[in-house]
Amino acid sequence: MNLEFNISVHVLSFLTKHRYEHFSSQELAQLTCLNPVQLRRVTTVLNNHGFIDALRGQGGGYRANNTTPTIKLSTLYQLFVVDKTSSQRIFTGNEQSHCAISRNFAHTMANYKEQEIALMLDFYNKLTVSDVIKEIIKEETTHVTL
Repeated sequence: MNLEFNISVHVLSFLTKHRYEHFSSQELAQLTCLNPVQLRRVTTVLNNHGFIDALRGQGGGYRANNTTPTIKLSTLYQLFVVDKTSSQRIFTGNEQSHCAISRNFAHTMANYKEQEIALMLDFYNKLTVSDVIKEIIKEETTHVTL
């Protein structure tokens, strides 16, 4: 999980809840408690994939479309976590090492990483933006009645 994944789920949930309204990036950033630059980075990807509609010009903004409530979280996880290219080194070891542990460590950890991604995608494949909203409303109701 990372911040952009969380931002995407937050924004899509908010826009779905307010599906007949549109919000400028400034309004949306304020209403979702996000940095406008981070928000625009994510909404650009969401718009390019057809997950939201972006209305250009004065009085424009972002709004949900018919696809927004049904987007699977696995799709967002793939976009914002798995497909993100990272220049950071994440595995240690060296294939040229005389030590068997160091020589094979990166390969073993890469296998684990693939399994981790598969588990996460399987988990998030069962959830949609609408499910997130239902869970939030359920939690809100539980907190209010306590």
